[in-house]
Amino acid sequence: LNEKLQLELSEEKTLITNAQKSAKFLSYEIRVRHSNLTKRDKTGKLVRNYMGRIVLEVSSDTIKKHLIDTGAMKLIYHNGKEIWKPKAIYRLKNCDDLEILDYYNSMIRGFYNYYCIANNSSIINSYKYIMEYSMYKTYGTKYRTSISKVIGKFRVGKDFAVKFRNSKGFEKMRVFYNEGFKRQKKVFQSNADLVPNTIKYFSSTKLIDRLKARECELCGKTNTPIEIHHVHRLKDLQGKTFWEALMIARNRKTIALCRECHKKLHCGQLN
Repeated sequence: LNEKLQLELSEEKTLITNAQKSAKFLSYEIRVRHSNLTKRDKTGKLVRNYMGRIVLEVSSDTIKKHLIDTGAMKLIYHNGKEIWKPKAIYRLKNCDDLEILDYYNSMIRGFYNYYCIANNSSIINSYKYIMEYSMYKTYGTKYRTSISKVIGKFRVGKDFAVKFRNSKGFEKMRVFYNEGFKRQKKVFQSNADLVPNTIKYFSSTKLIDRLKARECELCGKTNTPIEIHHVHRLKDLQGKTFWEALMIARNRKTIALCRECHKKLHCGQLN
């Protein structure tokens, strides 16, 4: 490594692992595949080319930890067997229907976007299943009803969806994630949604109303696509910039910005 790549490795931060065992890196499990399975090549011949290949995987322990940390799942044990049980996220029960759906969609998309290059990316279906039933239970907590009635209330064809009206009065529909978890072999740069990928906190003004207003809460620009910026905790804001002071004054962890202001904010150019 030093001679050919001119790399210097830190002994404290470098882990030398037997290739027969998996090593954890950036939440991925890296291992060497040991398999005698065959497949046909371009000429139609049966070949064994799985053996010795490096694979990236997302482990069930990673999924379990993320679900527990999110508050969407609890563990129960029956006859010594661990069972994953979805549960409602009670802090969302006072949010409107669109905010709840957007929260779960953003969590699923964010998890998939990070692990989409894993060779076993299809295992994320188990993550989606728990999140889906956690969402049903959250709606059930909000409306004090059963899961079956929640599904019936929001069912549109084969999809689970929330209907709302935009600023022009047209009825729109936001659908629960249904795009699958196919492995992405190439790294790609995804386009940002109008609603950020993670919406963890919500203001007293409904998200639907703030999106419908189409007005930047900072520069005042109207009739423009709106993106919602959020902070983890208000106490982390120092109030040195106008947008921080505005969020502190309103006691709101989110602020509706036009794309230009949102971009400047993340580039540190918004004064």
